[in-house]
Amino acid sequence: MNQVNTKQPKVDDRFYTKSNFGKKGWGMIIFVGILLFFCSATTNDGFNATVPAIAEENGWDYATILAYATPAGFISVITSLLFGILADKKGAKFVTTICIIGTAACYAWHGNAGSELQYFIALTGLCAFAQAAAWIGGGAYLTMWFPKKKGLALGWATMGNNLSTAIVVPIITGLMFLTGSFAVTSIIAAIVILLSVIFCFVFPNRPEDARYAPDNLPLNDEQMEAYKKEAKEYVSPWTYGKLFATKEMWLITLVLGFSMLMTVGVVSQVVVRLTSEDVGWSQPKAVTTMTVIALMGIVGSYLFGLLDQKIGAKKATAAYMVWFGVGIFLNTLPGDIFIYISLFMIGFALGGNANWPMSLTSTVFGHRNFAKAYSLILPLYTLIRCCAYIVLAFFISTTGSLTGAYIAFAIVGLIGAAICMLINDKKYTDGTLGE
Repeated sequence: MNQVNTKQPKVDDRFYTKSNFGKKGWGMIIFVGILLFFCSATTNDGFNATVPAIAEENGWDYATILAYATPAGFISVITSLLFGILADKKGAKFVTTICIIGTAACYAWHGNAGSELQYFIALTGLCAFAQAAAWIGGGAYLTMWFPKKKGLALGWATMGNNLSTAIVVPIITGLMFLTGSFAVTSIIAAIVILLSVIFCFVFPNRPEDARYAPDNLPLNDEQMEAYKKEAKEYVSPWTYGKLFATKEMWLITLVLGFSMLMTVGVVSQVVVRLTSEDVGWSQPKAVTTMTVIALMGIVGSYLFGLLDQKIGAKKATAAYMVWFGVGIFLNTLPGDIFIYISLFMIGFALGGNANWPMSLTSTVFGHRNFAKAYSLILPLYTLIRCCAYIVLAFFISTTGSLTGAYIAFAIVGLIGAAICMLINDKKYTDGTLGE
């Protein structure tokens, strides 16, 4: 058996629902939050400002440049598997360091590309490195440092995603106004991204190597040494073949894929939906509402993280899927009252969306096996997420509106909740094969 049985002091259950992470713990949470912010800003939210600027400065076709993001995203799905394997072998620090440097270099390059081919290569590298830094490296870091308090830690860290949605476009736009071009702005942004690599030299793979007890538990020196010894002696029994043959791996993939499918499908069309004939809002009102929703997501990140900590990742994820599904369905009902309620629910759901991939995977397979399991789960659920636009296109072409698509996404949420409850979150969590 490879079970880690380190004796830890008994603490009150309330200890795990309090944000008492300590200075080093808060530092780690802030670091992962920064990684998530940079990932969202460079590969998603920032495109609203960067793609038009790059196309204009180089005299390239906007639609063509924008379309490059799709194949670049698909390639990053493949590279996430490779970075996941590397994180499992070398640890979070090694992967995160490489990926931060790669993200900074590719961001500066894609803003100063001399041809469309160079731009595509730089963009592909940017998507690969940024995603791996945040979700592979950051996820491995956070689950190792907070094996039991990961829900609450993620609740704080994933605020970085929502903060990016709310402020990154004004920041990039402001910098372009001051510098006169995105070419210069991209270099400044790359330097800022590169500076975050300093955190990698402060935080080792395992918290005990930084004299920080996992979850900030009150361990004495003897208990800390015992934990370090058993952690270093742990040998994972999992192989990729065994993971592929495990029901839980596929159930988690479906749940996370459905969650991301809903998020991309709904959020990418919020402004379009609100300004359609079915709702009839003005463009300024719809855009302002989108900003408010993003800010609400910051609060949602913490609240869903707290829920995770109180009732467990499995039940919290299922509750989230129901909440999101009901919120989407209410958006299809006539009357502003239902629209406002739905936007409130969708806004909070945006905040919780980033919590579940790391938390659910770590809960089921144990924090020491997170990197290996997640290296398979991430690319698989990303493929499901990519189907969001297919669903949207199908319903828009057949019904002429987004209503049918939104109803479909609401149903997906309820199905995802049911699938989530089929997951056995006790069998493998101790780091063994459950035998």
